[in-house]
Amino acid sequence: MTTPPRGHRDVIEAALDDWWLHTDPCEPFHAPAVAEQVETYLLSSGYVIAPDTRKTAMPRRRDIATLIVLTLACALTAVLAVIVNSWVWGCIGAAGALLLAHQAVTDIRDRRRARNPR
Repeated sequence: MTTPPRGHRDVIEAALDDWWLHTDPCEPFHAPAVAEQVETYLLSSGYVIAPDTRKTAMPRRRDIATLIVLTLACALTAVLAVIVNSWVWGCIGAAGALLLAHQAVTDIRDRRRARNPR
C-alpha cells in the first residue's frame, strides 16, 4: 500500500484539534498521535487517503464560447476559400469547423449533464 502525502495528516490534526478545543478544552491531547491512529484505522478499514487530482467535470462557459467562435471562424474561412476556388483549403476548413463544432456540442452536453444530474 502506498503512503499518502503528508498534507492529509495535517488536515486530520487540525480537525481533531478544533473538535477537541470545542468539546473539552481542559484536557488537550497530542494531535499528531491521534491523527496517526485515525489514519491507521481509516487505511485498515479500506479507505484511501489521497489528494483529489480530478479535473472539473463541467466545462467553463468561456471555453465553450471560444470553441463556438473558432468554429464560426473556420466555417467562414472555408466558405471564403471555396469562393476563391481553393477547394483543398475549403475542405480543410470545413473539416476543422466540423471537429470544433462536435467538441462544442460535446462540451455543452457535458455541462448540462453536470448541472442537471439524473
